Amino acid sequence: MSTEKVKKKSHSGHHKRLRERFVKTGLDGFHDYEVLELLLTYVFPNRDTKPIAKDLLTKFKTLAAVFSAEQEELQEIKGVGERTAVYLKLLNDTLGFVFEEHARNEEIQFTKTAQLFEYFKATIGTKKNEVMRIVYLDSQNRLIYAENLSEGTVAKTVAFPRKVVEGALKYHAVSVIVAHNHPGGVAEPSDNDDKITEQIESALQTVGISLQDHLVIAGDEYFSYRQTGYLE
Repeated sequence: MSTEKVKKKSHSGHHKRLRERFVKTGLDGFHDYEVLELLLTYVFPNRDTKPIAKDLLTKFKTLAAVFSAEQEELQEIKGVGERTAVYLKLLNDTLGFVFEEHARNEEIQFTKTAQLFEYFKATIGTKKNEVMRIVYLDSQNRLIYAENLSEGTVAKTVAFPRKVVEGALKYHAVSVIVAHNHPGGVAEPSDNDDKITEQIESALQTVGISLQDHLVIAGDEYFSYRQTGYLE
């Protein structure tokens, strides 16, 4: 048996053990690099994926940052070509899509801040730029529609209260929840965030629609204007 065939057999055996471990216990006990290593086996079935996984984490630091990285950045890693980069981007976007589907099927309770955070974390939490996302709700707090209002630089998100009102009227919303992310920052609102929140709340009140909450998302942390008493 050639050396190349031995290596392929060795890699396939290790891949199989990773899959079996996942089937038995899920991702409990997996290191970050092992999660990536396992995912990459579906791109490289006959290759050692551990070095690529570790190189990705060395460059991007976290799984979330790997998945949210731009395709060109991913392809700077040795062994990561266009197909692999697209695959990783697809995984990230699929997670957001799944959360959106859960929301539409009423599996996410928008009255619970913890679930709100998980929803916004999945949909905008890994974006490199600041993104303002709007959720339009009916009288039963069910999702009517959700959209990204704006995407700006890391330093500033421009939110237009008029556009929020227009969207709320268009989708016949009774209430609205907004959120934006702080890439590479902390989950603390800026003076500009306070001003935007006040402007949006005031604009919605003129048409009889309430602003339920405004969340600031940063990594695994969040700030809720409702929880802190800013919004009543």
